[in-house]
Amino acid sequence: MNYGKLFSSALLGVAIASTGRAGTELKWADVPEAVRATVLANGGKVGQTVDKETKGHNVDGQTVYEAGVTDKDGNVADIVVKADGKLVQTKHDDAADAAQEKADRAKKILAGVIFSHPRDITHPFLPLASLKQDVLEGTEDGKKIRVERTALPDKHKIFKINGQEVDAAVFEDRAWMNGRLEEVATDYFAQDDAGNVYYLGEDVDEYEDGKVTSHEGAWLLGKDTQTPGLLLPAHPQVGDKFKSEDVSKTVDESDEVISLAETVTVPAGTYKNCLKIAEHPAGEGVEYKYYAAGVGVVREVPSGGDEQLVSHKTNN
Repeated sequence: MNYGKLFSSALLGVAIASTGRAGTELKWADVPEAVRATVLANGGKVGQTVDKETKGHNVDGQTVYEAGVTDKDGNVADIVVKADGKLVQTKHDDAADAAQEKADRAKKILAGVIFSHPRDITHPFLPLASLKQDVLEGTEDGKKIRVERTALPDKHKIFKINGQEVDAAVFEDRAWMNGRLEEVATDYFAQDDAGNVYYLGEDVDEYEDGKVTSHEGAWLLGKDTQTPGLLLPAHPQVGDKFKSEDVSKTVDESDEVISLAETVTVPAGTYKNCLKIAEHPAGEGVEYKYYAAGVGVVREVPSGGDEQLVSHKTNN
């Protein structure tokens, strides 16, 4: 797991990127068992969403389902499956078409966006401007995990967006597994004048036995992609869908707001009316993230884990 982005609609003033598939999106538990088996056998993941095609798209009188998968060669594809589990079709995007779709998404997302004070992140559910340090602790895959998120107010990184020089807010995440440093990620965020928060990339150092072994998961807007991630819409509503990472077939994440009324109790306190987001990172199962108003991320539930806020320090 990459720990750098522990944060992650029709959106007012912003067009949201979609998957390009038609139909009604179903949760994994609502997908027929035979269809789930075929999805898993063709590179899908437990917990992912699957589209149930609309009436008129039946095959042999059966309902048709469509799911995004990663095939044995590592290529992203969409598979079409009948209700009885029979694979009907595997569709691969042409590279040129995929590149054009990404370029179109970037244009829509950034149409008319202005960044007057990008470091002043005051989103109700992610007030990073006042954050000094958060500490989350818990377990993942049977191991103890601790993540320290620290603001770096003296550090600056400039991104070019729509001809504007955007000075991003900078945060460092340090993650320990069973007491050993596993990752250090430097994250870059910005808020536009409408209140939307964007994810502009991260520098990553992966550690093993105290030494940097890789930079897996690192990416930067303008270098690795022209599409910023939409971390949080200004006015999240249940059903809003957006992409917090849109970089490559392996660095990609689609998110959905599923609740605005969660009560979360963690060591740092009890928080009501929390925002709950389902995250679908490429190659992994669904993860859930909870945001408390005036605080930020208070709980994260990846597959096989649970990480909770134990300390929240602000500049006030």
